[in-house]
Amino acid sequence: MDKERIRQAILDRLSLEFETDQATSKRTRTAGNDAETKSEGKYDTRSTEENYLADGLAKKALAAAEAAKVYRELPSGKFLPNQSIDVGALVELSIDGERAWFFLGPAVGGIEIDIAGEVVTLITRGSPLGSQIVGKKAGDLISAPEARIESVQ
Repeated sequence: MDKERIRQAILDRLSLEFETDQATSKRTRTAGNDAETKSEGKYDTRSTEENYLADGLAKKALAAAEAAKVYRELPSGKFLPNQSIDVGALVELSIDGERAWFFLGPAVGGIEIDIAGEVVTLITRGSPLGSQIVGKKAGDLISAPEARIESVQ
């Protein structure tokens, strides 16, 4: 599996998230400051709520941009057979007889990327699975879920 294609797919996804969240934040901010959302009384909080939502979306867009920067700077070297798993590793696990691919990234765990029909799930060191595989090598076992590390790239 091509780790560079995985990184590019991650960057494409983060770029899309950034653009979507930024555009939605701008629209929401405009709506929050529109004459139609102007407060009609002390209990009318539409404008305030719209602006809080816009702030949250702007922060989410910024987080996507920062994550993209980290992925662009991530070294793309291959892991050697006896090298311990760390950030940047592409790990193949055998879970209940099924094969699954995981990319141990520096940020945005939980995203699934489709690469040539294979699903690769992004995990981080702080995730339950990520914390178990860091420092392990191909052939090692993990307990939750019960799995065997088949390969590390």
